[in-house]
Amino acid sequence: MDFKFIKNISKDQAKDATRLALQSSLAAAVCYYLMVLLNMPERFVGILSAVLVIEPSIGNTFQQAKGRMLSTVVGALIGIVFVVLIPWQLGVILSLLFSMFIINGIASFKPEWRYGVVAAAALALSSEADKFDLVVERLLSIGFGVLVGIVITFIVWPDKAENRTLRYVRKALKNTLDRFKIEFENTRESKNKTTSKINDNFSTNINQAKKTSNSITFQDSGKIKQLIKSTEKLFNSITIIQRVAEKSDNNISNGEAGIEQNSEKVIEKACEIIEKLANKKQVEENEMSNFSDLIDTTKSNINLKTEDKQTNMLRSTFMFGLTEVKDSLQSINKNLKEL
Repeated sequence: MDFKFIKNISKDQAKDATRLALQSSLAAAVCYYLMVLLNMPERFVGILSAVLVIEPSIGNTFQQAKGRMLSTVVGALIGIVFVVLIPWQLGVILSLLFSMFIINGIASFKPEWRYGVVAAAALALSSEADKFDLVVERLLSIGFGVLVGIVITFIVWPDKAENRTLRYVRKALKNTLDRFKIEFENTRESKNKTTSKINDNFSTNINQAKKTSNSITFQDSGKIKQLIKSTEKLFNSITIIQRVAEKSDNNISNGEAGIEQNSEKVIEKACEIIEKLANKKQVEENEMSNFSDLIDTTKSNINLKTEDKQTNMLRSTFMFGLTEVKDSLQSINKNLKEL
């Protein structure tokens, strides 16, 4: 067996794996003990539900729980309808055919629905005499297992979806900071460093943030989603400024300095602010105000009245990029303070 993948496991991944393993093992043991104590039937599906409902965050677990129960009900209803209305083996065949088709079709968009095939198959293969009793017992067992799984995620090493989202956003901000520094160095060096890996890491982290934010259950996700949008906007603004810097050999400040020289102070200050935001440090209002003034001053020094249309276009684009940086950082700082 190849264990090389272990070297690539990050600290956060190891932490999530340990949390999931601990919560799942406890959920299985507690569910079995309580079902034996209460003399409940269908212990297998109860334990299975308790384990499979557990997700990295409490919000994810609730979403899984709803999907598990709904898919079980749908699977049970399909199983009953076909087996009761159509006797002999034909009813079993049609029940399996339609239930697997419907549930797995929905599971393509909602993976938590895959669990419904267990209920559908069990009902289709059971005897006609005990079908309704089996439905009730199975629903009770699944519901009990789901409840145990939810309680375990609340009590044992809980992690909220909003906290996970913020961690991914801060990782994306660190990626943004790394790219900002490299791209600015590239304006000074003849041999440019690549940022493809940083760009890939940013895409991974920001997409994970979006995905996790959809699982937020007990808090308004509006501000967090706005935070994600602002982080993307900031990352894209770097592309605007960098491409202008790469394409322009002209000066933007009345012929006194090149684009990279005019933007040096802005970029250095932006990096300071991004680094603080990414590392959970407070950004004071006067820092944001001074940064805003610095951008306004830089923009006011840019000469837009030249005879070269391409130069005018590049300078206007550069001003737009500066504004995007300012607006993005102000929005990120505001949303982080309100969360």
